[in-house]
Amino acid sequence: MTVWIEGATGKAGKRVVEALTRAGVPVRAASRHPGEPSGLVTPVRFDWYDERTWAPALGNAKAVFLKGLDSDDDAASIVARFLAEAGAVTRVVLMSAVGVDKTPPGAPRRAVELAVENSGKSWTILRPSWFLQNFDEDEWVFARALREANELYAGSGTSRVGFTDTRDLAEAAARVLTEKGHEGRGYTITGPEQLTFAEMAELLAKTSGRPIHHVDATPEEHREHFAKSGRPEAWVNHMLHLFRLVRAGVFAPVTDDFERLTGKKPRTPREYAEEIWQPQTQS
Repeated sequence: MTVWIEGATGKAGKRVVEALTRAGVPVRAASRHPGEPSGLVTPVRFDWYDERTWAPALGNAKAVFLKGLDSDDDAASIVARFLAEAGAVTRVVLMSAVGVDKTPPGAPRRAVELAVENSGKSWTILRPSWFLQNFDEDEWVFARALREANELYAGSGTSRVGFTDTRDLAEAAARVLTEKGHEGRGYTITGPEQLTFAEMAELLAKTSGRPIHHVDATPEEHREHFAKSGRPEAWVNHMLHLFRLVRAGVFAPVTDDFERLTGKKPRTPREYAEEIWQPQTQS
């Protein structure tokens, strides 16, 4: 069975591709800027806003991994139309986020979940927490400020987060994409412990030997900070919404869903930090 992966060059998608190919599964790696074919990976051009790319990108795939459109008010209708036109696809795995299933049906991310659930296809939803890889890979969420100013810019107060390693999310995705028994189910994929952003900053500082510190920004300061990215206002609003959820404790849960799916313990923030933030690997 060939699996189609949306966002195949992103933090999560590229690791889902790696997890599947390690298991010998052929992958159609979809992105707006596909690379060169390699082994079991066939890169394909895909753009949510160009429907002409949809069918050619899907090709012969029978299963798809979606992450959707976080900052688009029309995301649910776009995803529903995409799945309606994906006639050969029988299995859908959606990457959502912790707590989305408890939000009102009209909330953008919950609306996307419902579009998947009502698609008529076999579905599974994965709900990870904040990704640890945001700290070193996502320029405008955390990475640039950490690199240039030793600032972990996060208006989060003392709220805790069960940070998820993207490699764990990818392993869980590979399981539910290729195994039976996960139809119609949702899994909350988290790390094994809760940390505040201040504690995360302390961990990164200790590991890297750098004076990294937490900046507990106000919403106004956060808006100004994210606006510097040049990203659309919808993205800025999405990020501010996520930090409101952090302060409300939405991302605090820790579950054993990853271990139940894979038989493995999830990676800890310390393991991530010691692998990525040692002095010799950071400038």
